[in-house]
Amino acid sequence: MQARLSSVLAEAKRHKSILDNALELKFSSRAKEALQADGRDTGTVHFIDDNYAITADMPKKVVWDQNKLSEIIHKIPEEDRKQYIKTSYSIDERKYVAWPETLKQFFSDARTEQLGKAKFSIKEEQ
Repeated sequence: MQARLSSVLAEAKRHKSILDNALELKFSSRAKEALQADGRDTGTVHFIDDNYAITADMPKKVVWDQNKLSEIIHKIPEEDRKQYIKTSYSIDERKYVAWPETLKQFFSDARTEQLGKAKFSIKEEQ
């Protein structure tokens, strides 16, 4: 029974992946245009497609260059490192946003902002 359920689950995941890819192909350009019209690169936008209300969630995904972080971290006094930096060399985005600009500039070469996995929901208009 576990093998059968695993097979069904794998098939469902495959179908979901196909659907997610199709939704991204159909709606990502329109969602990006809506975000840009609002002066944003990431976030949630709503629009109508035929008789469906589309909600597109285009999250931000931040990637830190591990090699650059490693070099930079050693320049910060050890007692301050724990306040700003996780041991794995990842930096919590909310904390980064709260840093003083001088500290942000120090780390900016190691930080890349990318678009995260888009999510779409569809509701029939009434």
